[in-house]
Amino acid sequence: MPLSVVDLHAGYGKKQVLSGVSLEVGEREIVAVVGHNGAGKSTLLKAIFGLLPDCTGDVLWRGHSIRGRNPAQNIRQGMVYCPQGGEVFRTLSVRENLELGGFALGERDLVHHNLPKVLELFPVLGSRANAKGGLLSGGERQMLAIGRGLIASPRLAMLDEPSGGLAPRLVEHLFDAIRIIVKEFDTSVLLVEQNINAAFRVADRGVVMANGTISDSGTPAELSQGDRLQQSFFGHEFDKGATAQLH
Repeated sequence: MPLSVVDLHAGYGKKQVLSGVSLEVGEREIVAVVGHNGAGKSTLLKAIFGLLPDCTGDVLWRGHSIRGRNPAQNIRQGMVYCPQGGEVFRTLSVRENLELGGFALGERDLVHHNLPKVLELFPVLGSRANAKGGLLSGGERQMLAIGRGLIASPRLAMLDEPSGGLAPRLVEHLFDAIRIIVKEFDTSVLLVEQNINAAFRVADRGVVMANGTISDSGTPAELSQGDRLQQSFFGHEFDKGATAQLH
């Protein structure tokens, strides 16, 4: 497996958020991580990417431990992380934002090779190539943030809540693009998402987090059977009224 997370514990200062998380992501596989608010999903991505250095357990990337590496090192090793909120450089143009995606690698040829592929994937970015990042809509910023990550030809793209705040039609387009990314860029995807229906439509496997641990995993079809997903979120004595957020 390209990515293996083994018994990972992580948090913020004295506050522990992850308690023994283990998961794997295979070649060209989309793994969706779902769970209630505060379950530790975003913390998991940050810990893998090296943004939370005080971790125990291990993160293996292509068979080698990367725990303790900083984000720049992980980018050079083929990993990218797109945080929630569509974070872009607001004073730079769309084109300049995209070109910065290859900055850590120092390979301008890679930028020239991948830029047309990104613009084909997200045509709206091409039409707004000279617009400042701060003038884009929320959906456009989200596409720009993902496109910037793809410029580096990552082998693993970690996407945190890509559908957050987007209109339904944009959500559908964005998740269609995630499937294309796997094929066109030969990339695995680790996806954190609140919109379970959208995530499970494209995912090969799902992982359910609850209170900082993995409570269940399986294919989307397996997890969607009966009350299994609700029980994974809330426990066997779940509140049926609380399950509305799962649909």
